[in-house]
Amino acid sequence: MRRQGPKSENTTRRSQPTIRLSATSDFARSHVANWSPPVPITPESDALRGFKSEWNRKSGQPSYDGRESGKKLLIVELQDFEIYRAPTSEKRAYELISLHYLEIPIAKKLCFDGFVCLGATKHFVHAVPIQDSSIEGYGDQEDPNVTTYIQSTLAAKDTVYDIWYKLNQAAPRYREFQKSFIWVAQLGKHVIDYLGSQSAGSIGLNHFREDFYTYITQQFARCPDFESWHSAFRYQTDFRVGVNAYIEYFYNQAFNLPNSRQLLAHPLWSECTAKDLTAIEPQEKVIEQTIATPEVFSCFKDMYFGGQLRKQRPVETIAIDQERRKRKLGFAKRGSAQQTTRPNVCRPYGNSLVKVGDIVALSPNETDSTVWRNTNWDWLAYVQATELLKNGVQKLFVLWIYRHHETNISTARYPYENEVFLSDNCNCTEGELLSTDIKGRYNVDWSPTTIDTNHFFIRQTYVTQPSAFVTVQSSHKTCTCLRPKSSPEETYYRGDTVYMARALHGTQILDPVVIQRIDHANQTTTIRKLLRLKRDCEELAMKAGRVDLAPNELVLTDEYEVVALTRIQRRCHIKFVSKSDIVNDRIPFTYNRGGAGDLWFLAMGMITKGQEKSLVFLRSLPSSFHEGPDMTSSQPLRGMSLFSGGGSLDRGLEEGGAVVFKFAVDSSEHAIHTLRANSKNPEAMCLFCGYVDDHFNAALNGSRPKLVPRVGHVDLIAAGTPCPGFSTMQRNFLSEPSLENASHITTFCSYVDLYRPLYGVLENVVNMSSTRVGYENQNVLSQVVACLVSIGYQCNQYIMDAWSYGSAQQRSRLILTIAAPGLEPIAQPWHTHSRLFEDTAGKSLGRLPNGERYGQREYYPTPFAHIPASTVSNGLPDIGTGVIQTCIPFPDHRVPGLPTRKQRALIKCIPRQPPGCGYREADQRGLIPTLLRDTRPDAGRAYRRIKAKGLVPCITTGLASQNSHNGAVLHWDQHRSISVLEARRTQGYMDQEPIIGSLIKQYEIVGNGVDRKVAFAIGLALLQAVRENDSGFTANGTTQSSTEIIGFPSDTALKSDQEVVMMPRKSRTVQTMHDDRSSSTPSKKDAKLPDGPAHNFIQAPTLSQPSGYDPQSTGLFYRLSKSLTSSIGRLSLSTMVSSGPAMIPTSMKRNREDGIEDSTMESESHLSEERPRKQPRVRERPSIDNTTASEAENSSRNSVFSHRHSRGSSTSSSKTRQTRHSGLSVEFVPKNWNRKPESEKHKRVDGRV
Repeated sequence: MRRQGPKSENTTRRSQPTIRLSATSDFARSHVANWSPPVPITPESDALRGFKSEWNRKSGQPSYDGRESGKKLLIVELQDFEIYRAPTSEKRAYELISLHYLEIPIAKKLCFDGFVCLGATKHFVHAVPIQDSSIEGYGDQEDPNVTTYIQSTLAAKDTVYDIWYKLNQAAPRYREFQKSFIWVAQLGKHVIDYLGSQSAGSIGLNHFREDFYTYITQQFARCPDFESWHSAFRYQTDFRVGVNAYIEYFYNQAFNLPNSRQLLAHPLWSECTAKDLTAIEPQEKVIEQTIATPEVFSCFKDMYFGGQLRKQRPVETIAIDQERRKRKLGFAKRGSAQQTTRPNVCRPYGNSLVKVGDIVALSPNETDSTVWRNTNWDWLAYVQATELLKNGVQKLFVLWIYRHHETNISTARYPYENEVFLSDNCNCTEGELLSTDIKGRYNVDWSPTTIDTNHFFIRQTYVTQPSAFVTVQSSHKTCTCLRPKSSPEETYYRGDTVYMARALHGTQILDPVVIQRIDHANQTTTIRKLLRLKRDCEELAMKAGRVDLAPNELVLTDEYEVVALTRIQRRCHIKFVSKSDIVNDRIPFTYNRGGAGDLWFLAMGMITKGQEKSLVFLRSLPSSFHEGPDMTSSQPLRGMSLFSGGGSLDRGLEEGGAVVFKFAVDSSEHAIHTLRANSKNPEAMCLFCGYVDDHFNAALNGSRPKLVPRVGHVDLIAAGTPCPGFSTMQRNFLSEPSLENASHITTFCSYVDLYRPLYGVLENVVNMSSTRVGYENQNVLSQVVACLVSIGYQCNQYIMDAWSYGSAQQRSRLILTIAAPGLEPIAQPWHTHSRLFEDTAGKSLGRLPNGERYGQREYYPTPFAHIPASTVSNGLPDIGTGVIQTCIPFPDHRVPGLPTRKQRALIKCIPRQPPGCGYREADQRGLIPTLLRDTRPDAGRAYRRIKAKGLVPCITTGLASQNSHNGAVLHWDQHRSISVLEARRTQGYMDQEPIIGSLIKQYEIVGNGVDRKVAFAIGLALLQAVRENDSGFTANGTTQSSTEIIGFPSDTALKSDQEVVMMPRKSRTVQTMHDDRSSSTPSKKDAKLPDGPAHNFIQAPTLSQPSGYDPQSTGLFYRLSKSLTSSIGRLSLSTMVSSGPAMIPTSMKRNREDGIEDSTMESESHLSEERPRKQPRVRERPSIDNTTASEAENSSRNSVFSHRHSRGSSTSSSKTRQTRHSGLSVEFVPKNWNRKPESEKHKRVDGRV
């Protein structure tokens, strides 16, 4: 092959016009029925014979090709040409194709038609086979253009002449293909010239972010042809995506040039995996089974995939590091099996009084046993207050204590039968609990530093609404019913930016406003109105010269309004942006994400002159305005990702500002090279291209220190464990590959057990929470929670829908987060976008033994409507059927796996209206010709168009329009499937981020990842949690001693029979609930409460301060410092459970499946003996008018999990769970899933389905 190109004597300079991307046909003109050539066809051999004579006659002294062959050079003009696949191609005969795909990815048989011309001689040739192509122009520092040639098979065999056809004017239907090829060839010239100008081994993909553009502009800055070429690329300066898109073609060009050795020595090729080269050394797979630490193995060994597990202990040096890390972070130490312990027995009270702080036991009655299935154990409760009745009997105010099988751990294997959990669930509004109901008391160890396996102990509080586990704190020992209520003035200040509820076109939404004044007497607030530039001021913005308006840009006004405090919902952040930053498109990072994370920016204000309104740029914000913070951490956590894929989860978490990933493990070469290509500092990353079990084996053995971190060097672990083992598309969950994939859910637990990070994030499909037929007592999610809680981690899990966080995708995922003891847990992020109520199906993570569901999908008003599918095509050109497979302005705007001609013809038959049509609708209308009919039984669900105003169905790892199970994949308007770029945008990838590999590999990497916008929301929640921790915790894991973290005096620490008397606190009022009490019966203010310091209430993470404080000098969430306690774990139930709704009080859509609608309970006046103790009390969420100011205020004082659930006190009237409940014991598969892994068995248990 001759890539340097034959040097023609009369090379003309031509200007390359801007490329337009609409081909008139997919096939050569000669393929059209009844086609006839413009002139009679001349055989190529006859044409060449005449050209040789003409060439010798005109050229005089012959030119030679300059190569060893010594052949005479003969150049023939080719005009009005088309290049297409050979007529002998089985599936794609006569299909037009650009020349840069001649040998990419494999050599193809191509032909051309056209006029061949030399001087006055002109012939029309047909179906001439192409042997080779050549580019002229490499090394030319004056001319940015290239000249292109092809050589036919017959010409290549000529022994005397080196014959080439010079490509001139293409035929009309082929012009778009030729323009694309010319542009790519010219980019190739610049790339190869750039590589040739640099020292060998110095240029990688990252140099094409900026340096490459600097080089080519220095060469051709004033050249009109270069200007035209660059304009076709939209004047972009980052060429990484473009270079990566055509890297195989560029490699072939470089390989055939004289200086190929120097060109191919650059790391660019291996970083883009050209010709299967790799920049990251692949690691050999040695370990065949899934390795688990002993603790993790013990938890999972009896699971249906337990046979895939292999137990392995760390070597001694690593075990010492692990133990040191556990002590440093405050994890309890396992007790010795030989130690002597006090017997775990229930001690009757006899004539003694029940005291505050006692752990009491009672037997469930018959009604309780009906609600709580298989209840045959003592119920435990913590006594938080007592009241002596007239007859000498005590009325007890308790917080229920749960055993592990009464939580969402349920039937999962749990190593500590004697561990129990304090809960936030009290009996204040249930039937009375009297001292006569009590069997006795138990001694319980609170937050032990060493676990006594034969004695009850409590390390964590079970938060019932989200079914979450958090480090137990002293403040947890009083329910919200008995706590003093705080006032709004402690929450909001003048200048705070908050969301206000309002109705727009009949829909409840949230709008940002600024608080000016709070009237506590009337429970109102004066707010300063803010308008949305795009929604409210689009015409004025155009008059001011603004274009490309962001949905989260606001306009300051001088309009004020007095509104009820109940309309204030939660906080938002607003950043000021200067005029120059607006003009130069320099919106501060995290505020340029369209409102994700409740982040807005403001640059303009509205002024009124007479009746005329106009927009002006602001110089600054009003002095009282509390501007949003920069979302960064001064000491980011050190992250490690497992099953990293293309790094979308890692990048999203990093963008939140709290973590920087330094370690990553993935077995896919293309995926891990993609992660490397988009890393800010790839040279500093330790990337393991291999299987996690080999990596973990090295971690346990302390080997491979350059690739595997030591214990104590990882602060956060993120994992998107393999989902095929749990996916609804998995037809046989017991197959060997499925069992292997499922077993790797333990890998996350094992890494956490070994490395003991501060935080962890696990992502998988929601179906992981479902049980399997024949394995009803084995629930993977419950077992994961059991394992993580047992080793001491705080744990929470919830569903995150991509469309709720600014994505255009219908993708739901299970997210599980963990935090080390005492750290602020990662809260479930607030929704910023929402679909219509009618379009949001109910879903949950499962059902608890008392019949309640947990982990339910939430619905509440948001600032934005969901992003429609059509937005993923914004600004993209129409590429027709996609057959050109080259898009100059957007290199990845190409379809993966080009359909066959029959499939393309069938796609053209699918109607565009009504939205969402597929094969079935086209067939019913008689639009499909007989030759194109699909006879498969399930073909009706195939070839379906995406609804432009709806959501893009979940992006999977493969795309096939004929697939009946992947959902809609066809473009709503064009006759093609969605492109790789549209899929990338759907998953949240930025346009400028390269994805390594072929188009099919790229699509697989995209589909395997976590939606970036979901990951970003988690990243912001992580930042909030990190910022709320005390300064003692740093990125290197240093902290206070474990006793400082988790230690506080036990309320039941009794020595022999000595009693501890708690003095009553006279601060509350208890309404009498019995008739047989004396006049001296203590009211609730006489109830005995535990002594100690007043309870600290934690403000929301971004509380504002009165005027005078400087947010710029304090950083994010400075205002927390005035309300935080000195303990690492400041979490109190007042922050987890507010006394009212934490969102707009509308009908909260939590249950939409058949048979899971919550029933409305009777009024509180009937809640006594006829109601079972701990029976679920469920009522509808109140309307805005029914929400009290204190409820609205308390809802803003959220931390951890409360802001998601609005449980409030036990008297809260929100539609939430408020009684004892336990774990998942029945299969739950929402009805709207595309398919189930197996049919769900419906069995009636205790009167419930």
